[in-house]
Amino acid sequence: MRGGRNVNSRPWCQSHSARRIAPTPFPGRSGGRRERGVVLILAIFSVVLLSVLAVGISSGVRIELGASRLSLERMQGLFLAEAAIRQARAVLLYDDPKLDTLQDPWGPDCAHPLDAPRAFGEGFYLAHIEDACGRIDVNEADVETLLRLTGDQQVAESIVAWREPVLSADDAYYRALLEPYAPRHGPFETVGELLLVRGVTPDLFFGKGGEPGLVDLCSVESISPNTDAGGDLRTGLNEFKNWGEFEAFQKALLAKMGGVLTVYDANEIFNGWFRLFQSGQQGYTSLAQLATVAGLGYDKIVGIIDYLTMQPGLTISGMVNVNTASPEVIAALPGGSMALGLSIATRRSQAPFANLGEFAEFLLSQPNGPDVFAQMIDHVNVKSSSFIISATGYPPTERGYRSLRALVRRTGNDVVLIQQSEEEWPAPPVVQVAAAVGRR
Repeated sequence: MRGGRNVNSRPWCQSHSARRIAPTPFPGRSGGRRERGVVLILAIFSVVLLSVLAVGISSGVRIELGASRLSLERMQGLFLAEAAIRQARAVLLYDDPKLDTLQDPWGPDCAHPLDAPRAFGEGFYLAHIEDACGRIDVNEADVETLLRLTGDQQVAESIVAWREPVLSADDAYYRALLEPYAPRHGPFETVGELLLVRGVTPDLFFGKGGEPGLVDLCSVESISPNTDAGGDLRTGLNEFKNWGEFEAFQKALLAKMGGVLTVYDANEIFNGWFRLFQSGQQGYTSLAQLATVAGLGYDKIVGIIDYLTMQPGLTISGMVNVNTASPEVIAALPGGSMALGLSIATRRSQAPFANLGEFAEFLLSQPNGPDVFAQMIDHVNVKSSSFIISATGYPPTERGYRSLRALVRRTGNDVVLIQQSEEEWPAPPVVQVAAAVGRR
C-alpha cells in the first residue's frame, strides 16, 4: 500500500470504464421472443381452425350431395313404380272381361307373368296383379264369414262394428286406450285398417307359421260384372213383382233359357216367387231356392243359373271369384272347407270354370253337394272387376327403390284408379275432441 492506497486496486477510471463498456442485454429482446411465440401459436390455431372448418364444410357438402343423389334416385324409383302401375292397368284393360282366371295375361300362371323384371331407361320395375275378387271383402262379409276367416267370434263382431254407422260397445274400448281413437263407422278404406280393430293381432293380420293372414285374404272392394258367359246382363229373379208383368217375366226367361226351360218351367218359377211373396217373403232370397220349383231339377238349374241373379244391375259386390280364390278363402265361404278349396284349385288348374253353371255342376258332384250348393252359390262368380296392383321401381343403383300399392276397377273401356299409396298401414282415425276431453 502506498500513501494509504491499495496498490492492488484498479484505478477508478479503469474500473469505471470497464463497468461502462461491459456488455449489457439488448433492450426488449426477451419481450420480442414472447410476442413471436404468441404469433406462432395463433397462426397454428388459425390453421387448425381453418382445417376443421374445411373438413366440416367438405363433409356437409358430401352429405348434402349424397342426400340430393338419394332424393333423385327415390324420385326415379317413384316414376318407375308409376310406370309399372300404368303397364299393369293396360294389361287389365285389354284382358277379356268375360272370364278371369290365374292363366290370364295379368295372372301368375300365364306364360309371361308381370312379376318378371322389366327394364325401363337405366332402371327397371316389377309389377304384380292380384284379383281383389279372389279375396273376402271386409266391407261386405257377414259375421259368420268373418268368423270362419278369423276363428274368433269377438274379432268378427268387432270388424262388422267398425264399419257400421251406429255406435257399439267397442267404442268405449277404443276411447280407453292409452292413445285413444275412434272407429271409422264407415267402410274400410284399406286392408291395413284391420290392424286398428279390437282383437286383430299382428299374427292374425300378417299370418304366422307359413299360414296366410288377413292381409293376404281380405280386400276392401270386390266388384264384378253382373253378366252371363256371353257378356249380357243377368235377369233378376225378383225383377217382375206382379201378375201384370208375368208375360214379360216369361218372355225374359225363355229368350235366354229357351233351350233349357219350357213354358211350364217359366210359369212355375213365377208361381214360386208368388207363393214366397204370399208367405211374407219378398220373393226369392237365394238362387238355390230354384230347387224348390216343381219340375225344375238340378240338371235344368245348372243350365240356367248363369243367366240369373239376386242383385240386378251392371255390377255385383261381395262375390268371390272361384277361378282365382285361394283354398283359405273358399274355406271361409258359406258351405266351404279346406278340402273343397283344394278340390276347386285342382279342378281349375286343369280348366277354369267357364261360367257359373259349370261351377254349380262341380259343387253338386261333391259330398253333400246340394247342401254346399245351397249355401255357396249366392257368394261366388267367375269374373272380376276389382284388382290390386303392387309395383316397385328400381333406379340404376337400386338404392332408392319405391313401392306403390293400388286398387283399380275395370269398367267397360277403362281401368279406373280407386286408390294408390306408398304406405298401406294408416294412422288411427282422429278421435273427436269432445270424446277425448270427456274421457279425461
